[in-house]
Amino acid sequence: MDSIQASCFQPNMALEGWQSFSPSAMIARMSTLYLLGDSTCAIKRPEARPETGWGEEFPIYLADGWNLCNMAINGRSSRGIMLEGVYYDCFWKVEEGDYVLFQFGHNEDKPEAWRFSTPGETRDNLVYMASNLMKKGAGIVLASPISRRRFKDGHALDTHDGYPAAIKEAAEILGVPFIEMTKRTLTILEETGDEDSKKWFMNFPAGLYDTVPEGREDNTHLRPEGAKWIASLMAAALKEAGLPFMR
Repeated sequence: MDSIQASCFQPNMALEGWQSFSPSAMIARMSTLYLLGDSTCAIKRPEARPETGWGEEFPIYLADGWNLCNMAINGRSSRGIMLEGVYYDCFWKVEEGDYVLFQFGHNEDKPEAWRFSTPGETRDNLVYMASNLMKKGAGIVLASPISRRRFKDGHALDTHDGYPAAIKEAAEILGVPFIEMTKRTLTILEETGDEDSKKWFMNFPAGLYDTVPEGREDNTHLRPEGAKWIASLMAAALKEAGLPFMR
């Protein structure tokens, strides 16, 4: 596994914060934004670099008083995180006033039974998980997956079939914000073009990185430049939606 399970980042716990410590500072609880997603969001191990999840680049966008807990894991789906217990770990961590952002869609159609879900099943999985978190007083955000870098005849292709629409339907059922990342990223890929868009993905020639000396042609996973790009797009969309955890 190239990702690290559950890393919680506290952007406001700098050294200066400890130097100015006072008991009253401990009374106000830091709220937490939890990320549940797949490899496009997850924190990577050193040996997997330069691959980078957009969640690793997201803490700079958080408002004061908010932590980020990135529980995204490589290869996971909405079904997989329930069967493996990742969702339930998040459920017991969440407190009233926290938020949970779900982003799946890259692994729902994989053939393994432990992670495969039809679009309708993905919708139902998200509604089940989110509705139970809402009963605890958590806020929910559902985001569609980022587009893969796939081109045909010079045009970017949508490879996610009915999954983004199913995620949007889940958000409508729940009455929670839906962040459309599939169309948003697909439009930018189309505008940027086949060759220039490689800079965002793990698609590069041999000799560029010591950790991957042979090069790679991976059009799903992100390099640091791509993770920064997606984090900035996500931040802009979340801020536009008026989410309270955004700076």
